[in-house]
Amino acid sequence: MKIVFVSIALNIHQIGVADELYKLANGQYWFIETSLSVDGNQKGGNVDSSNRLYLIKSYESLRAYQYAMQLIREADVMVYGAAPLEYLKERVKTGKLTFVNSERWLKKGLLNLLSPNLLKQQFFYHTHCHDKPYYALCSSAYAAGDYKILQSFKDKCYKWGYFTAVPKLDIVNIQKSKHSVSTVKILWVARFLRLKHPERMLQLALQLRNVGANFSIDMIGVGPEYDNIATAINDMGLQEYIHLLGSMPNNKVMEAMRTHDIFCFTSDKNEGWGAVLNEAMSSGCCPVSSIETGSTPYLIKDGVNGFSFNLKKKNDFFEKVLWLIEHPEERERMSIEAYKTIRDVWSPKNAAEQLYKLCQSMLQGESYVVEDGPCSKAE
Repeated sequence: MKIVFVSIALNIHQIGVADELYKLANGQYWFIETSLSVDGNQKGGNVDSSNRLYLIKSYESLRAYQYAMQLIREADVMVYGAAPLEYLKERVKTGKLTFVNSERWLKKGLLNLLSPNLLKQQFFYHTHCHDKPYYALCSSAYAAGDYKILQSFKDKCYKWGYFTAVPKLDIVNIQKSKHSVSTVKILWVARFLRLKHPERMLQLALQLRNVGANFSIDMIGVGPEYDNIATAINDMGLQEYIHLLGSMPNNKVMEAMRTHDIFCFTSDKNEGWGAVLNEAMSSGCCPVSSIETGSTPYLIKDGVNGFSFNLKKKNDFFEKVLWLIEHPEERERMSIEAYKTIRDVWSPKNAAEQLYKLCQSMLQGESYVVEDGPCSKAE
């Protein structure tokens, strides 16, 4: 089976799946990168793809572009990500099995219907694709609902996402090593942007201080709101409880995640996925995550491997964190389950295997049902 994945850039959250698909397809897998990689394209940081034999940079020359188009026509399966529409148009002409991979389209609600890019995509879908073997890999728990509003991909949506590398950990002993510390360590990692709501951590600290909880909060990252948050911490007298650690390389962030007890993810609906949640869970850090982010409904099972919370519901965030502080044994159990969720279900390896099996079954006209995780049905 020949598989082609087309996207603007091969980023750190795709390369793990790409490596696995290359193995599964016995080298009959190609990733077509359609644009010169710049910082804005590299979700999660830069990735060294120089030794990937499957990478085709179609923008480098006319010859590379023509080869990419040849692969698109010949492949048994194509996954179309964020890339110019011309690549999809070339593929749809073949009538072969194709998936579109995207986050949600309607982050701003019906206002997004004014987007020229969305209008072009939907016009092409409804005039050329709706009766073809064309399916959606939804890298957001809200993408399928958006497609329903757009009258697209009816009963053709599957769960997908971003997939981070999963470290091999002795997760039980890592949790036991935290027993000797009485102060519950809480972590927040993100760019200091309004959509990430770093101010929620200050509100949380005030509430936890008021009930006498024994805690500390570390915040990793930089961004436009950093100075405002730093000033507010001083003004609110929270220097003893909240520590701003600035920017860190990813390996240091992962080390920090392994030494903290609770991970807080406070983004709103403008967070398409949020791979930092994958990373925190794969480090054994118990998550308390906003339900509005694209990854939370897929990754978190409340009370099993963490908690989700509603940004708009007063005290919901505070009450979930406080419960975890007051129930260390349950917090430890959930932390272990969080690690297992990423290791066993939402890993690059499992995602690639499930997609490969799903494609095989579709090409052979057979049924293949995934009960949970990548390639299970999305509603």
